[in-house]
Amino acid sequence: MIRSWRWSVVVGSALTIAAVPMLLRVLPVGGGPGDAVALLRRVVAARGAAYSGYAESTGSLALPVGDEFNDTTTLLGGRTQLRVWWRGDRDWRVDTLDAAGERSLRVTPSGSWQWDFEDSRATRVFDEPPGAVRLPRTGDGLPPALAERLLSGATPGQAALLPGRRVAGRPADGLRIRPRDPLSSIDRIDVWSDRASGIPVSVDVYGRGQSRPALSTTFLDFAPGRPAAATTTFTPPPSARVRFDSRFDLIDALARFSPAQPPDVLRRYRRQDSLIGAGSVGLYGSGVTQIAVAALPSRRASSLERQLQLAAGAHPVAAGTVVTVGPVGLLLTRADDAGTRWLLTGTMTTEGLAEAADELLARQRAPS
Repeated sequence: MIRSWRWSVVVGSALTIAAVPMLLRVLPVGGGPGDAVALLRRVVAARGAAYSGYAESTGSLALPVGDEFNDTTTLLGGRTQLRVWWRGDRDWRVDTLDAAGERSLRVTPSGSWQWDFEDSRATRVFDEPPGAVRLPRTGDGLPPALAERLLSGATPGQAALLPGRRVAGRPADGLRIRPRDPLSSIDRIDVWSDRASGIPVSVDVYGRGQSRPALSTTFLDFAPGRPAAATTTFTPPPSARVRFDSRFDLIDALARFSPAQPPDVLRRYRRQDSLIGAGSVGLYGSGVTQIAVAALPSRRASSLERQLQLAAGAHPVAAGTVVTVGPVGLLLTRADDAGTRWLLTGTMTTEGLAEAADELLARQRAPS
């Protein structure tokens, strides 16, 4: 009896110790801002601030796309572990850890490198100018980067306070953003910012009707402040295999082979003209309610159509085939009178995507 009692104490103590980190994360903390608008401004003002830390990103957006989008699929549809040293927008390093090993992306004023530790392979990455259209990369899954994109169009009327909590053992203040656009497929965005620095340290994105986040990213270890310069510099080891970047460039392919240009206005949204190198890609909407539109070359459209038809949840609409994965929707239209097929993707409801597709097809039928 005494031995049984002692074992109960030991097991109970072990469980209590193991639960402490989780309790520290979810227990509310006192103090914090009394105004949601002030907190929103503080989060926005922290953009570009220096920090370092270890984060985990979890997504349930298993997008039905091909091999050239593997990095994007992993980032949005799986669990990613990230170690970051952020000195500035043009001076940072993000290491990705997964079952296949460890990879590093380093962006510095003198150039950018991808380094694969397992294969001892260094890839010189061609820099993209600020504002260029590109596919998501691992650094975009960090809380500060994700919050920057999602809160860029947030207005004071969309903001509300959430209870504070501890993130990475530090007090953090909670902010909720609810889009007001009825066509938005995003229900809410919950952001917790580090109380000492204002830097976002945890972000949860919920689709309409979802009780669990479609995308969640949080720091488990975090320190504001500028890391040492040595953390981001890189020189390939003598034994490394060095090559130049040969990634599939979606934007370049569309620019060279796209059979049509998106319109200036779509579904009352004016096309954004601040994107570099995106003449063949139309971006419409604002804040978290956005849609990207491009006319696909026939071979690319046929390949994508086969993938979409096999995807879970794919279903036909009058304009073509649509797939929704959480708050992200993809719609590939049937061919219009000129044989053009349009790809629409973004954070709009199925109804919003279908209406935009109908408008695109109707424009092609209209007499010039």
